[in-house]
Amino acid sequence: MRSFYVTAIGTEIGKTYVSSLLLKRWRAAGKSVHALKPVMSGFGEVDLAESDAGQLLAASGCQVTPQAVSEICFQRFEAPLAPNVAMRQTGVSQDYDAILEFTRQRLCASTADVALVEGAGGVMSPLTDEKLQIDFMVDLALPVILVAAPYLGAVSHSLTAIDMLAKYGLELHSLIISQPNAEDGTPESLGSEIALFRKVNWSSVPYGSNEILVYQI
Repeated sequence: MRSFYVTAIGTEIGKTYVSSLLLKRWRAAGKSVHALKPVMSGFGEVDLAESDAGQLLAASGCQVTPQAVSEICFQRFEAPLAPNVAMRQTGVSQDYDAILEFTRQRLCASTADVALVEGAGGVMSPLTDEKLQIDFMVDLALPVILVAAPYLGAVSHSLTAIDMLAKYGLELHSLIISQPNAEDGTPESLGSEIALFRKVNWSSVPYGSNEILVYQI
């Protein structure tokens, strides 16, 4: 089984959109898939299908139910806050080891051809008050798919994320540039700028497209 960790240069970048496209492409190629969203915030139980975990389940060909979400999501919070803040406000124990063990167990038990773990927020976003998303990535030791978007400042954010992954010894498998807003620049323009400074495999998802143009996974 091949496994990947999907993270982003920030929030509201299109991480779940890209993850869902990858799951659909793998399935179309005849591969079985398994997606995990260990921690999720900013959703209501009545809107479960629109949540990150719900979209990942649907893209995996699974029915979206509370039980199915619980199978791929260890902790979920209604408030649209960073996980550590949501845990703090709701009185939930910030048990990093439990989150890590849940994810490892689900990956080990999976019989899928390809597994995908989607993080919460960006590369350096807090997971608990003591651990960042990048610490979680290091402990899982999976190749990383980094999602970016061509907003103002994205070149700096992308290069910073790429360098932090390298500093922590993580393998950057590929950079996928989404375009959640039509008024932003094009994925190709951001990819070209990043390529001036760092050698990365990158592909793009133009606004309104359901295809990743350069498919290198």
